[in-house]
Amino acid sequence: MRRQIINEKMNNLNSGIVYDKLSPRERLEQLFKDHDENKILITSSFGSTSIVLLHLISQVKPDHPIHFVNTSFLFKETMEYKEKITELLNLKVVDVTAPENRQKFTQENQSWRFNQDLCCFINKVDPVNRLKQDYDIWISGLLAFQNANRRRIKVFERKNDIVKFHPIIDMSAEEVKLYTTIYDLPLHPLVYEGYDSIGCAHCTMKGKGRAGRWVNIDKTECGLHV
Repeated sequence: MRRQIINEKMNNLNSGIVYDKLSPRERLEQLFKDHDENKILITSSFGSTSIVLLHLISQVKPDHPIHFVNTSFLFKETMEYKEKITELLNLKVVDVTAPENRQKFTQENQSWRFNQDLCCFINKVDPVNRLKQDYDIWISGLLAFQNANRRRIKVFERKNDIVKFHPIIDMSAEEVKLYTTIYDLPLHPLVYEGYDSIGCAHCTMKGKGRAGRWVNIDKTECGLHV
């Protein structure tokens, strides 16, 4: 039944208004006009480019919940930034975590050192998978320029039993920078220290693009968006 609902939504989206021709803000406005907001999930990492989508949401649907996955391994700067932006934009942020016993397992066994995929699955992928069961559409702030995997992503994407919506996917790095400048939006403090992409502290180093993520490991994504 759920798969049928998702198929119908994708068919309706493909035959309806051409979202590709709209601006990121117009896409969000149209999405909330076309669909039940209670079935729309928004997630954010409060990372280096997250502020663009967060600001757009604050303008289009300021009271909509934004789910933040707290892996327990994030930089203290990320947690401080989350609090700062939540207050600045008056966001309704909901923390999402893995069950305490599973999170404790990855902490005690230092899974980030020996099995990064397992660590990501326990602390990010599985909590979001559980969350997605209650929604039909998932809004994320992916950007095509971030890596090769993301360059092929469209505004709408069928992903298992949910429709993913990427309102800012086709913004360039220059457009992201211009947006933050125009609206005078604060960036993640680690951006100024040379971190272009920011995840968990154990698996993130300084670097251009996503070069600082999982350095010297054959891994480019946590698993949420593949």
